[in-house]
Amino acid sequence: MNQQVLNTINKYKMFEQGDRVVVAVSGGPDSMALLYSLKELNARLCLSLCVAHLDHGIRKNSSKDHAFVKKTAQSLGLPFYGKALDWKHIKRAGSLEEQLRRLRYDFLLKAAKKFRSKKIALAHHRDDQAETVLMRLLRGSGLYGMAAILPKRIIDGHVIVRPLLEVSRKDILKYLKAERVGFRIDETNFEDRFFRNKIRNRLLPVLEKDYNANIREVLSYFASSAGADYDFLSRQADAFLKKNLKEKNSVLSIPLARFKKLDIALRRLVIRDLVCRLKGDLRLVTFQHAQEVEELLFFRPQLSQVHLPGRIIVSKTSSTLDIFLRKA
Repeated sequence: MNQQVLNTINKYKMFEQGDRVVVAVSGGPDSMALLYSLKELNARLCLSLCVAHLDHGIRKNSSKDHAFVKKTAQSLGLPFYGKALDWKHIKRAGSLEEQLRRLRYDFLLKAAKKFRSKKIALAHHRDDQAETVLMRLLRGSGLYGMAAILPKRIIDGHVIVRPLLEVSRKDILKYLKAERVGFRIDETNFEDRFFRNKIRNRLLPVLEKDYNANIREVLSYFASSAGADYDFLSRQADAFLKKNLKEKNSVLSIPLARFKKLDIALRRLVIRDLVCRLKGDLRLVTFQHAQEVEELLFFRPQLSQVHLPGRIIVSKTSSTLDIFLRKA
């Protein structure tokens, strides 16, 4: 497994010698495999590693996970940064699954700042990739969503890397057994209250048994292919915006005639980019919204508008397409 991890690290240029890296460790098998693999490879990678653990506080035994991870970090001679969520002071917003994801990233970004690190290593693996592709497909997603979990991305100035992304869960468990590495089990992974768990526990086993025994590998390859396609198209959209985007009084404007000449795939990526610049939540922008923007471009009169989620307005003038935030 270590060789596969090293190949992934080198393929995506995840690290440079001397990097300070926060390793997110829940105590489960995946994150423990990531931690021990990076520790074993560190003679070649030359990294400064820090262990970060967030106690979600939604399970009775979660404090034991915290203690286990802290003890592991100490046994490996690594610094440890931990925190327990206090739900009495956290306002519930949206689904619990989505809120936990946001809280985890907030915690890891704080850990990275404390450790003076620009790199954060997460333990997503190939099976996670397959689950994510199915989740995005069932919820409705475009090319970006089908790219699913990216091996390397930037969030708030920090580089998120996933060295296990090309390793199967089966190989992770083999590695842990061979290396005699202990881990904790999160029993909530077997509960179907989370959408991802339903995919993992119900849908994937059926697809694997009745349709394609290699479905996890197939979905992972599909995500990789979609990611490469998206990356190419995204660079074309970026080049268009560098030449044509203007901003005045918090309004983003692009020439209408030039925008209409773009291929539809590039037009949609340009709109995505503009939504991002206004700090919009792309997960709320649906295919229906994209169709409304297309209708605005070609069939509706000037001064018409399309309202996107998050107070974002797309407006058509005689010469430009403008996008801006509606005043609260």
